Parts: sequence; C-alpha cells; structure tokens
Amino acid sequence: MKFGNWQVTDAGIEWQGDPLQKLVITINELTNKVYLDQKTYYESILLATNEEWLTQNDLYDLNYAFVYTIGKTGGQFDYEIFDETLARQYDLFEQEDEEDFE
Repeated sequence: MKFGNWQVTDAGIEWQGDPLQKLVITINELTNKVYLDQKTYYESILLATNEEWLTQNDLYDLNYAFVYTIGKTGGQFDYEIFDETLARQYDLFEQEDEEDFE
C-alpha cells in the first residue's frame, strides 16, 4: 500500500520520494514511545516531523501510513498517544510557519 511517497511493506514504512533522502520506520520501531513534557508520544512520528526535508503533506501521508501499518500488523495502537503526537506535530508546524514569517 502506498501513501503519497511512503510505501508500506512487510518490514515497515519506507520513504520512496527523493532518492537522496532515506527514512525507514521498521515494524519493531513503529510503536516506540518517547516521553516529553510529561506526555507520551509516538517517537517515529516526531522524529520524521523533525526532518527538514519532509513537507507537511509528506508528514500527513506518513500519519495515515502509520495508522494503516499498525492496523495491518496488529500492533498496539493508543488513540490518546496518537492524538497527543499529532497535537505536538501541529504545534511544530505552527512554529515553522511563524519562523518563515520572521
């Protein structure tokens, strides 16, 4: 299954856009969590969000691929953690947009 430039494989999610860039999220890494500011987030989504070469549209597509892959593999998905992760991602988008206008 393909979501934008992301290909879902049996091994995980792989970037298929610009061949000079590489990002792979393996099935084993998919639901890793990180704790920041007393909240829990999905680490792979935040790590991808910090990649300057990925556009917001690329990240939206990754979010869909992420949920699809967890469902496909039967992984443990937590809606609250995903909501918190997306809220932080959108905050980072807003910060980026503000920096662009300065």
